This record gives sequence, structure tokens and C-alpha cells, in this order.
Amino acid sequence: MSTFPPRSSEMIAVVSRAGEIRERHRGEITVHAGLSSYLRTAARIELPAPVCFAWDTGPDPAALPGRPGTGRPQILRVRIAPAGRPSGGCHVEVRPFTQEERFGLTGRELQVLTLVACGLTNPDIATRLTVSRRTAATHVERLLHKLGVTSRAAATAIALDRDLFTLPVRGELAGFPPLGPLRLEAAVRDEPGRPSAPAAPRRRVTGPRPLVIGAVYPSAGDWLGDGLQMEQGARLAVDEINERGGVAGRRIEHIPLRVNIQDSRALERAIERLVGADVDAITTGYTLQRSRDSLSAQFLPAASAGSPLLHHSTSASAADLIADESDTFSNVFQVCGRESVYGIGFVRTLTTLRDSGAWRPASNRLQVFDTDDTDMTTFTPSATEAAERAGWLPAVEHISSFSPDWTDVIRRIHDLDPAAVMVAHFTAAQLADFVREFRREPSDALLYTLYSPSVPQFLDRADGRAEGMLWATVSGLYGDHFGHRFERRFLQRFGSTSGLSSAGIRYDMVHLLAAAWSQCDSPHDTEEVKRVLRRIVHRGVNGSYHLGSPDQTNLVYPDQTADPSIGQAHLVYQVQDGHHHIIAPAPYSTAPFRPTV
Repeated sequence: MSTFPPRSSEMIAVVSRAGEIRERHRGEITVHAGLSSYLRTAARIELPAPVCFAWDTGPDPAALPGRPGTGRPQILRVRIAPAGRPSGGCHVEVRPFTQEERFGLTGRELQVLTLVACGLTNPDIATRLTVSRRTAATHVERLLHKLGVTSRAAATAIALDRDLFTLPVRGELAGFPPLGPLRLEAAVRDEPGRPSAPAAPRRRVTGPRPLVIGAVYPSAGDWLGDGLQMEQGARLAVDEINERGGVAGRRIEHIPLRVNIQDSRALERAIERLVGADVDAITTGYTLQRSRDSLSAQFLPAASAGSPLLHHSTSASAADLIADESDTFSNVFQVCGRESVYGIGFVRTLTTLRDSGAWRPASNRLQVFDTDDTDMTTFTPSATEAAERAGWLPAVEHISSFSPDWTDVIRRIHDLDPAAVMVAHFTAAQLADFVREFRREPSDALLYTLYSPSVPQFLDRADGRAEGMLWATVSGLYGDHFGHRFERRFLQRFGSTSGLSSAGIRYDMVHLLAAAWSQCDSPHDTEEVKRVLRRIVHRGVNGSYHLGSPDQTNLVYPDQTADPSIGQAHLVYQVQDGHHHIIAPAPYSTAPFRPTV
């Protein structure tokens, strides 16, 4: 341990205007190479007010002979104050910065914090410290976490308030704010014959700056498996693009963050962290906190930074928010349709099967179990009107989004005895449990569910009881050449099968961003990127994407557009012989509907 007093404010040195350093304990300051020049400069220029900063002895591990422990690198707190006497000079206090005082920040993190406080972006920090952009982003992310803040402005305030500004500063000072420590740094560099702060070594040019996608994925619970599918789909796309040389020679980098999607604040913090990492775009999946206020809070950090944010929440609330507040959320794009389309698709599918003779319903009664979350409504008044026009009698009830009572649901199905029943529940494991219970008590009702069977584990958990059931998704993997090729590449890359929704849409999101960047004069110009995203049409493995509508939400074919080239098909699958087959809509069906026995 150093011989410095651990928390003393006692003056341990006096520096005369002529540059003579008189130490309380001989060699206590001069042992640290480079620091002496800062003290002498401070005495010469006659500081108008005290200056405090941190000094990392790591690069200068010189030690006094006979002083055990003084050679170990440490972070020092340095305070230089005017001597207050006619002869000038200054008083100096130096002591170790404890871990608690510096929030556990390492020497490198203190350097990064200083550059953040100077207003530098992550790419600039990476260049000065001769590290990769991703490494710089990681340092910023970690120091924000240690400081317990979510913005660079808050980190800057702490750096100045707690004297964490660290000298010497790497690189040039041009354009930096006139902070006290920086004035001293500039004076040291201007003094002839004095050693200047280490300049950043010349960095080997390896090509244009990468394009960085920050991504948020579900981290736990029933959504962990789906989150892994999402991440693998994105990684496959990034690998493919980079293998082809990137976007105009720029590699794509991928920064994944995993969060609890039931925690709205955790999602906000994740997006804030990605914004702080200076990513070029952000991608997110679905969230179970989808009120208008909650979505607004999640999107605002990216909106403030201008970074394009692409998500696939199938949210009517998100689409309405973007349309109503287009000036604020011009950067937010929903790359799939709204969940409110599901009810219309249910009615359309049953009507088509009935009218074609493929299915002979025992009655005209339909039963819908919609979620009790009003922000996730799937069977809207429009769906009720469509059903009644087609001759159906729909009965709509509501179940818990998180813990439905399946026994009660099955009882109500038997009480009504409908021709078909739609269950809107988005947790694969729980829906599989329902399917098993439903099949134990025979019913003639045609079972129709949403999205959850797209997760690969669903069929295994349903234990063979899903045979004959129908399910729909507004973003599903097409059974064509593009879809099959994606499945083969996914299997080869990860050794497992892809699901039928999330992996494909995250794969498409990366390629959609790459397509937009490739058409921009400057892919780092977020305004230009957003304009291109609104203009282009991209054909992916989950269908076509066109985000030019006022709500910047993808269209659904055939429920919102009759043109399949500018929207994603509202795919309806049937489980046949233990496999998923698309039965509607044309021209994307891969098998005819098979009546259940």
C-alpha cells in the first residue's frame, strides 16, 4: 500500500513559481513521472482557482527504493490550489482515489469518462484510445452502469462533481470545453521543453468505419427460446453481409442486449445504453408492456438521438403513436403488421374454408378468447362486423395475458359448442399446455391460435396433441425458395432448425437496414437512412417490406393490401402429420386444408 495518507486533505507539497517542488515526504510526488510537469506548470501560470483531477500511475510504475508497494499502479486524486502569497506558486494535495470514491472505475474507464465529458462520440474515443469501436462502446456502457446513470450528460456531471476528470488527455484538445483541468492540460502542452500528454498512436487504416446495429432480445422466462431465435437470425444476416464485403466496404457489427420484456424500464435502459454506444441503428422485438405511454418511453431515447429503430411488436398502439407524433418518432419503424389484423384474418380464413366446401362447420357460432390487455386486442369491432356480415355469430371473451385459467376456458368452449374457437395467447409453453388439455376432452370445434406455434419447442411440448390445429402469424417464414434457403443456412450455421417467425424477421431486419444503407451517400446520416427506409421495398424470407405509410408500419396481405409485393402475407398454418404447412393465403400455400376427424 502507498505511504500516502488514505483520506487526508493535508498539503503534501509546495511548488514555487520557479518550479521547485518541496514535498512533505521526499519523492512522494516526483516518483510519478509526468505529474511533476503539471504541478510546475500550474505554479507558473498562477491558477485563479483550485483544480482537481485524477491521475493514473499505471503507465508510470516507477517506485521509490525501500518503499514497498509504492510501485503498484494506482489512481491518485490531485488537488492544486493557488498558494495565495505574493511569490506565487501553488499548494498540492495528493492521495489515492479509493474504489468507492471512483465508483469502481478502472484507469481505462476513467480515460473514457474524461473523453465522454469532453463531448466525444464513441468512434472518436475508439480512435484516440486505439481500440475498436465496439470496445469503446463497451467501456462507455460499463462506466454508465457503474455510475448508475443512463446518459452521457449525467456521467459528465458526476465526473466534474467528483473530480474524476483524468489527466493526461489523449489526443488533440481542439474543440474541447474550457474546463479547469483542460486549461492546465493545454498549458502543459504549450510550455517549451515540457513533455506533452501522450498523443494517440497512428492507427492502421483498415477500411471505412463499421455500421453498428444494437439489438434487444428477450432474456428469460417463456420467451428465452424465442429470443435466441431472434439473435441467431440477426447473426446469420450479419455474417452473410460481411462475407460479401459488407455495405460499400463497411462491415456490420452487432451489439446484443438481453432484457426481461415484461419490464418496461429494463427495455428503456437497454435502448438508452445502445444510444450511448453510438450505434447506427437499433432493432427490438416484441414487448409485453405496450401501452402508448410505455412505448413512448421506450422509443424516446432513440428518437432523441435520431437513430433508426426497427421493431416487430405487431402493436396497434405503436403504429398509432408513430402516426400521431410523426415529428417525434420519425425514426421508429414497425416491420410487421398490427395484431388487430388477426381477428379479420380469422374470419376471412374460416369464411373461405366454408364457402369453398373444404370445411363443413357444424354451426355458425364462433368463440374468441382475446387477451385482457387492451393494448393487445386481436378481435376488434371491425372483425365482429366482418364476421356478422359473413353470417357468423361471434362471442368474444377475455383471458389473462400471463396466467390464463385453461380449465375454465375449456369449460366455456363446451358450454357454447362453437364451430371454431380462436385463442389469442402469445406464450408458446402455456399455449401448448392448453392444447394438451383441450384434446383430452373431445370437441368438434376447429382450433385456431396465433403466433406461439412458430416457436420450435411448441410441437414437442404439445406432445402430438396439436395435430389438425390452425394458427396464424402476420410475420411468418414463407415456404418458398427464399424460406427454404434460409432454413438450410440456419441449420448449417447453428445446428438447429429455425422457427417460423422470429428468426426470419430479425434476419430480414438486418438485410433491410443493409439495403437502406447501400442506397445512402452517407450511411451514417440518419436522416438520409430514414428517408430511404420509407422509400424502398425489400423482399425478405418473411415476405416483403415497405414502410412508407404514415404509421411507418408494414402492410399485411391480403387484409390491408391486395398487392403481395409490398406487404407480408397473413400466413395461416395447419399442423399436419406433426409438421407445419401453410394453407392460406394464395399464392403462398404449401398444402390444402385437411379436415380434422
